[in-house]
Amino acid sequence: MLKLSVSSMDTYNKCPKKYHYRYIEKPDVERAKWGFTEFGSCAHRILELFHKEIIRTKSGESHYSDIMKTAFKKAVKEFDLAILEQPVWTPNGDAPGLLYLREIMQDYLNLLKNKGMPNVIGIEAPYNFKLLADGKEILVRGIIDRIDKIGDREYRVLDYKTSKNQKYLTSFQLLVYAEAVRQKYPDAETVHGSYMLLKHGCKTVDWTFAGSEIDGCKQSIIKTATYIEDDDSWVKKPSLLCRWCDYKPICQDAWTE
Repeated sequence: MLKLSVSSMDTYNKCPKKYHYRYIEKPDVERAKWGFTEFGSCAHRILELFHKEIIRTKSGESHYSDIMKTAFKKAVKEFDLAILEQPVWTPNGDAPGLLYLREIMQDYLNLLKNKGMPNVIGIEAPYNFKLLADGKEILVRGIIDRIDKIGDREYRVLDYKTSKNQKYLTSFQLLVYAEAVRQKYPDAETVHGSYMLLKHGCKTVDWTFAGSEIDGCKQSIIKTATYIEDDDSWVKKPSLLCRWCDYKPICQDAWTE
């Protein structure tokens, strides 16, 4: 059974050779820690710990700041402090990553103060569902940053982003999540999807998905799965992303770049 995720499909579409290395050949290579990935992972972890504690304790708004402070300290300890302190991009110029994480989390608290705490029912929620293509099963799996129940038979999937801007964002990832929610919650008649841009005041880019859009996403997954299963060449697609690729040292013709 072919097992796919949003990340693995994105990897294949950007560079089949990298997909082959990561998910099929799996060579033993040194995995570098990049400042921007550590920053993003730490931001996700802080928010995960924050919301899980609120769900566990059912704490009110007066406790949010203390819970955020604790979540921040606990999350930071899980990462390389020297890397987190490196400068990262912000809309106002580069700033020390750790300092900027604090600013982002304050923005997040301000958002909750102004708009209220949503009815969060899932944090780092795992999912999996199966699709059938030409008699073969495809398992789609992954983790959703946050699931909110926003009304009767109405849900929202939310993904945190620490990217510079929104021009590269598409609805595909959220559509996959929407299908996961439809399968997990049979009463889900309406599913919204949002990217939260943490580096831009926690503003969101939002969609409301029709059933036909979600079904179209499922067909896109099947199409990608077919390409992967039929691929026997795993063509390399050089791009600027190669400079951050763990497999660059062993990639065919890498010495010519």
